[in-house]
Amino acid sequence: MKTRLLSVILALIISVSGCLCIFASAEDNTSSAYDGTPVIMIRGMDFEGLYVDEGTENERNCFKGIDAGQLIGTIFKALFKGIFTNSTEKGVQVLADYFNDVMGAMSCNPDGSSKYNVGVHEYPLSLANYPDFVKSLGGNNEVGFMKTAVEKYGAENVYYFNYDWRIDPYINAERLDKLIDQAISDSGKDKVNLVCCSMGGIEATSYIYKYGYSKLNKVLFVSSTFCGTHVTSDLLQGKVVINADNLYNYANQMFGQGNKALSVLLNVLYKTKILNGLVNGVNKLVPKLIDPVYKLFLRDTYGSMPTVWALVLPEDYDNAVKYMFGGEEDKYAGIIELSKQYQEMQAKRNEMLLQAQEDGVYIAVIAGYDRAVTPLYTGGGGTGDNILEADRMLGGATIAPLGTTLGEGYTGERVSPDNIVDLSGVIFPETTWALKGCPHVPLNSGSDCSEFIFTILEYDGRFTVDTDARYPQFMKSSSAMNLEKF
Repeated sequence: MKTRLLSVILALIISVSGCLCIFASAEDNTSSAYDGTPVIMIRGMDFEGLYVDEGTENERNCFKGIDAGQLIGTIFKALFKGIFTNSTEKGVQVLADYFNDVMGAMSCNPDGSSKYNVGVHEYPLSLANYPDFVKSLGGNNEVGFMKTAVEKYGAENVYYFNYDWRIDPYINAERLDKLIDQAISDSGKDKVNLVCCSMGGIEATSYIYKYGYSKLNKVLFVSSTFCGTHVTSDLLQGKVVINADNLYNYANQMFGQGNKALSVLLNVLYKTKILNGLVNGVNKLVPKLIDPVYKLFLRDTYGSMPTVWALVLPEDYDNAVKYMFGGEEDKYAGIIELSKQYQEMQAKRNEMLLQAQEDGVYIAVIAGYDRAVTPLYTGGGGTGDNILEADRMLGGATIAPLGTTLGEGYTGERVSPDNIVDLSGVIFPETTWALKGCPHVPLNSGSDCSEFIFTILEYDGRFTVDTDARYPQFMKSSSAMNLEKF
């Protein structure tokens, strides 16, 4: 039973998974100067940025946070409940009740609308109008980028698109269009630059699909979901499975590198095949647990969120709808209809973005690889940035499984020096950068990665992988986002 409940916890975890040194010898042939074009940061998914009754005296965070003591107590309670009732579902119900209490306020109705009165802190004007917010900006990820952008360009030229990432991205597109118009009006420019991080990628794609790209100058997809994700497709098909190799790689990268004792323990478990035995036992129990987990928690807390369906890969869509809503299509007709619209957008995505590029919109793609992703789904054996899969973030790259290469004798026009990534077939081969070892959303203030992004934004012209010798198509990144050549 302990093993059963472990697999339940792992499945629930899935639901919330929702560098460059300055080379003295390198020639810098860039022409950089900020021209006053407004910069809009579209942030990624933020669990702690959703609020029930936002803007009122009753405002509270949708995500209550997980207390270790309460979670352990809940696990034991679920264990005893399952044993004494001889019912897996009743044991799962205890855990589902706990997680629904912790994050149930994020749930959506069968038509895709929010079940509760949920909102976000909005910033409909330039950051110059929010001095307290600017003062509070930290140095990491999207926030770190905005902090540096304010320092470089002035708060009057920087805008922050914060949004409810659960809901219909076409609704978010309406708000983004208003923010773009505001930035254009404020600046006197006729276009803006978008920096789209993580989930922000699908929001930007939805905006372009609905409103076109006439107001866009540059679009940078950073660790972005603009091409969907394997984890979403697999989760919505119930493809929950653990691979011992993937689990070892992930645990060792995430927890073992800074803890010698834990690293030794992981190595012992892996080399003695004990880990394989544990994983095999869990995988045998997963099919029995999937139905109650989805029925009691995932379907309405995750599966009814519209944006989630915009991330489903086209080849997986029909199976995902059948798995999530089979037999209850009438009840979930609303979210199913929305999901069809997103699939229509995804079918036209490449053509749409390539046309935007041809018409003068600069589009760049930057993402990391060679970090393990969550090893709890079928596609979890790939390489990414610990959060998302690199092949999707890079726009359709060919990538060897984590810990392997593309093989001896592999040939391609754009293969990484370590023979792991081939960018020959991506959407934008001349403006796509793959950063080995780079973490998710590598925009920490003062980092090489961040400076790389600003170099692209400031460049007068089309910045490609051949433009600046400091920034080749393939680079290595440290966890601190410092870059260096291979």
